[in-house]
Amino acid sequence: MRTYLQVFLVVAALTLVRAPAHAFHDGGVAYCAGCHTMHVSQNGGPGFHWTPGGNPDLLMYGNATDTCIRCHYFRGQYSNGQGRGPGGDFYWLSRTFTWSSPDGATGSSPGHTHGHNVVCNVVGIPADPVLQQAPGGTFLGSELGCTSCHDPHGNGNFRMLYDSQTGPRYLDDTRFPFTADAPLARGNAGTTLVGGGADETDARHTIYKSGFSEWCANCHPAMFGDAGAQHMHPAGVALTASIADRYNGYLGTDNPDGGDPATSYRGLVPFEAIDIDLSVVDPANSSAGPGAGDHVMCLTCHRAHASPFADAGRWDFAATFLAADSHPRNGDGGASAQDVANRYYGYLVAANQRSLCNKCHFKDFGDAPAVP
Repeated sequence: MRTYLQVFLVVAALTLVRAPAHAFHDGGVAYCAGCHTMHVSQNGGPGFHWTPGGNPDLLMYGNATDTCIRCHYFRGQYSNGQGRGPGGDFYWLSRTFTWSSPDGATGSSPGHTHGHNVVCNVVGIPADPVLQQAPGGTFLGSELGCTSCHDPHGNGNFRMLYDSQTGPRYLDDTRFPFTADAPLARGNAGTTLVGGGADETDARHTIYKSGFSEWCANCHPAMFGDAGAQHMHPAGVALTASIADRYNGYLGTDNPDGGDPATSYRGLVPFEAIDIDLSVVDPANSSAGPGAGDHVMCLTCHRAHASPFADAGRWDFAATFLAADSHPRNGDGGASAQDVANRYYGYLVAANQRSLCNKCHFKDFGDAPAVP
């Protein structure tokens, strides 16, 4: 009997060792004790990160976002600007930049304008001090957190995004209704720290297929559709053949016509590849540009989490020349050398490069700086 038990334990151990390792959220609900505590007590004293009165939902930390950030701080979602994933690093919400121009005028880029202000006490992110509700919608800024978009218990959707069946939960246990289903895409690993093998590049990036603008409209309905069509850039709209050709040809202000459709994808200006087969595409090696019928979307210009720039812009919308004029830049108040180095997420920006709106619209031809 003893010999049989020893053999059984060895086989069981080998089975456990050889079983495929999963990330914390893979396959749906992770182990409960990773986020929750049963009794807020350990070894006769207060439990880990106990707070007076306890935490909601028996969470180990003060709220859901605090609990998410304790792990995702090391995975690139809040990583001192070193998180170079598609969503962007929430760190930029903590950075306010100020400057003076040569004519004496002053400017600033407040941290709360840099993205979605997820309420997180662990790293000191408060609710948006200006926007009480989502622009163009009614979702409350005081309730905004990681679990406003992602279902922490898992579902079958891309990045565990909520859908029309189940919207995010408010603190009073009511649900904010979503009308659009989760978008379709295929991405790389969740760890996006610079140099970690999953940071975004022109070749290694999320493959967006469809539904992103419609999904953003769950919280920002007035920013989408026909309501303000004459006053807002279209989103979720098919590219014309001429726009797709322009995207594929444009390599920059200095080389506006040298592109090849097979390698023209620009990570700073993504699009939805409507006809892509997500079951076979390789998000670690994909460089093709769009074709007619592919879509421009909200994420073509904005990051979902945050960026160094106002409105979570993928580039500084207020800069004439991106390399020289984008803030943060050297000499700005509140800007470290690391902030300046990380502002474009590792992408190379040529000295003469103008706004990346030109990737589709090409209005900078012949518009080089004047030569004295």
